[in-house]
Amino acid sequence: MALLSPDDLTGRTPSPIATSPGVSHFGLDRRHSAAASSIVSDRSGHQDRHAAALKYLHKKCDQHKWLEPAEDEFGIIEHSAESLGVLLRRPDGTYAAEPMFVSLQVARAVEMLGAMVAFTMSSEVVGQVLQQTPPRQTEILLGPHRRDVSPIVDSLENIVSGRAIIKRDYNMCFCRNERFLLLWGNTVSGILAHGSDIETRLFDLVLGAQMPAPLMAATHRETIAGRGSSVYPGEPQPPYFPTSPIVDFALDEKQKVIASALEREDQGERLFDPERDGLEIPKRPFLLTHAVIVGLAMILVVVLLTEVRYDGNYMRFALLATVPLFASFSLFFMIVITGSVFQLFGPLSGVQGNSMFYSANAPKLGRQPDYELPHVTIQMPVYKEGLKGVIIPTVETLLKAVKHYEEHGGTASIYVNDDGMRLVNEDLQQARKAYYELNDIGWCARPKHNENPDATKGEIHFVRKGQFKKASNMNYCLDFSLRVEDELQSMLGVVCAERGCTQDDLSIDDETSLYEQARDAIVETDQGRTWAGGNVRLGELILIIDSDTRVPEDCLLYGALEMHESPEVALLQHASGILQVVNNVFENGITYFTNLIYTSIQFAVGNGDCAPFVGHNTFIRWKAIQSISWFDDADQMTKFWSDSHVSEDFDVSLRLQMSNFVVRLATYHSGGFKEGVSLTVYDELARWEKYAYGCNELVFHPLLHWPTHGPLTPLFRRFLASNIKITSKVTILAYIGTYYAIASAIPLTLANYLLVGWAGASVDQFYLTSWQIFVGMAAVFNVLSPLGYAMLRHRLGQATFFAALLETAKWTPMFLLFFGGVSFHLAKAILCHFLGVRMEWTTTAKELAPGGGGFRAGLDRIVRDFKWMYLFCVAVAAGMVYLAVYAPRGWRIEDFAAIVPVANWVGCHALLPFALGLF
Repeated sequence: MALLSPDDLTGRTPSPIATSPGVSHFGLDRRHSAAASSIVSDRSGHQDRHAAALKYLHKKCDQHKWLEPAEDEFGIIEHSAESLGVLLRRPDGTYAAEPMFVSLQVARAVEMLGAMVAFTMSSEVVGQVLQQTPPRQTEILLGPHRRDVSPIVDSLENIVSGRAIIKRDYNMCFCRNERFLLLWGNTVSGILAHGSDIETRLFDLVLGAQMPAPLMAATHRETIAGRGSSVYPGEPQPPYFPTSPIVDFALDEKQKVIASALEREDQGERLFDPERDGLEIPKRPFLLTHAVIVGLAMILVVVLLTEVRYDGNYMRFALLATVPLFASFSLFFMIVITGSVFQLFGPLSGVQGNSMFYSANAPKLGRQPDYELPHVTIQMPVYKEGLKGVIIPTVETLLKAVKHYEEHGGTASIYVNDDGMRLVNEDLQQARKAYYELNDIGWCARPKHNENPDATKGEIHFVRKGQFKKASNMNYCLDFSLRVEDELQSMLGVVCAERGCTQDDLSIDDETSLYEQARDAIVETDQGRTWAGGNVRLGELILIIDSDTRVPEDCLLYGALEMHESPEVALLQHASGILQVVNNVFENGITYFTNLIYTSIQFAVGNGDCAPFVGHNTFIRWKAIQSISWFDDADQMTKFWSDSHVSEDFDVSLRLQMSNFVVRLATYHSGGFKEGVSLTVYDELARWEKYAYGCNELVFHPLLHWPTHGPLTPLFRRFLASNIKITSKVTILAYIGTYYAIASAIPLTLANYLLVGWAGASVDQFYLTSWQIFVGMAAVFNVLSPLGYAMLRHRLGQATFFAALLETAKWTPMFLLFFGGVSFHLAKAILCHFLGVRMEWTTTAKELAPGGGGFRAGLDRIVRDFKWMYLFCVAVAAGMVYLAVYAPRGWRIEDFAAIVPVANWVGCHALLPFALGLF
């Protein structure tokens, strides 16, 4: 045989070298493109176990007559035997082939697929199947499920050139021009069994055995975006063969009955029953239970104002000036009281059913048998997270969901908005690009932030807008997708005009080629600003996730069905479980707290409240998000997310609801969506600072703009005047007020300390002291609320009452310390916004950095990040000691009720970093 170098694969003349009998080897030369291959000689002879395995595989294939050259109707061989053979990958990455002169196109295709072992099946039965397949058909269904589909390509060249994207897990592909079936796998024994199984299925098709039709229309696996369930409208999908007269229909009917019963038993209530569920989409009720809860909470607030009736002193009305401020502080407190009572004794039917803003039960698959599933784009913003520890595990779950969706007739793609691509080193850049390419992932990366570029180094001026960069990252990538789509549509129009045809008449190869030209043209237009690859087109629906997410396998299917049944829904937020990484004490505590928050949200929304949007694990209707977009003249791009707000998800949710769209919460995946939580107390404090800053910027202008723009932002004024139901407005105001209430703990308790300590006897009874508030909060948040939450978990079947109560008691000390020590940080964030001081946040850490923990590292961070807080706490503590012991008589403050609230927050602030962040 002759040895071929990588140059030979690009058409250059090979140079002769020494030969080795019987076996040739193909391998990827890493210096060349993925399409290039090299052939090296075999120097181990018969001692090479891989050569022995290769000969064994070739012998078995020959015995099965799988390597028979195809013949035409006159018995003439249509192509040489060089296209047929078996290949096996060696440990060094090269491929051994038998016979030695197997086609280079076959070797390149197998190398592109990354298969361990492969062979070409050419037999009479394969030829018969291809002969009965319409010329433009793109796949063959070999069984009752979508996973039994084999794609069809015109030739191996389509695979080698990348025009046909064949995923490795298909394990087979028909090649029309070569007239054979290419099969691949991971083991020799496995691929032989696979070949026998496929041959049996093909034999059944040729004989006319009845094959079940797919539940939904077939979809093309090679399409770059979801144009529909059929690439060529009007063309049949799987080939149809007449039913064989030898089929035992009685036996077949019994098997169908058994299969139906097993499916019904497995699916239970989720299986569609026309008699029970009805053929029409059920109407969703508008529940008012939450309105009752909020109404009762408002009554409790009003009760605080009735003291004037008892003494007739209307001068007290001057104190009403303080009512709006303190009513907003107390709203959440009152809602917790009434909500806890309803958790203990109220109805749960709303939490267990479907309503306008809530879905406890998944849509029924059988209700929409003819529905053409839309293309779903999975959008995943990433930063500098680890490829191995964060991105790859997430993508693996996404690929399973995509495969499941495709098996039911849909198409889906992954679009990574990689904001870390330009920041990591070159090796990591190449690794990310290679991983995205291997898994058919589209991606886009913008330039790094650089306001003062060095032109001599080729640096680009670019500003990554926003104090939290996620919004501007997604805006950039979505705008790039729109520009590519516009360019593609322009090219399609030109080509169709030249050919005198419509877009539906174009082949997949044509559209793929034009798409790549359009994408590359836009990248070139950006002159190095944009890096991109793969499929960046957007589907009808977008599933937005974080980089550390796990998704249920069937989430795309049920999400698409629910969005179809409810066209008024713009955001379908899924409740999330927790993905724990390090399982330390702090992460376990935050896991409990996050579960508490989601369960409380589930209870509130299930009873009629509007659903929240948390920014991930959410299906977004692309047309809805486009309807609230705007063109930014300064940046010359279309924007969807506000990069001038830290809480971009809250902003989008308000704008969509004010545009009469619905935001809905779904819980039927029972925690199948999983998200990471803060791994350290520093990350959690940063999150709370970001939330407080974000709420303040949604409501108020910075103080500097009050004379010209007024105190309230236009968005907040529109929210107050919008048609969002009043009880949901109250709930949102209560949520926002919570951050102000916590942040105000320091100034108000200090004021209370001085007021009660120096003038306690003359304080009006309208005034509630910090001690009274402290006792009331302790009773509500440490007694009533835990009882209500434990009973709610018991009634929902999540845990027994006493087990839930015990778990709450276990974590109560941690959260007493945390919420007692967070006031300074929230007050700092709110003051920074009011005063126009810029604060920035990066993404929450998804994994602990090596060597990032321990006593020494924790102590260093405490000194660096908390020094100003400790200076403030020391000053307050010193002042308290002075006023209690050394101050002149008449100026001393020794009242227990005045001292305890201040001492509580000073102690909690001082202990928080040490107790939760040091170890």
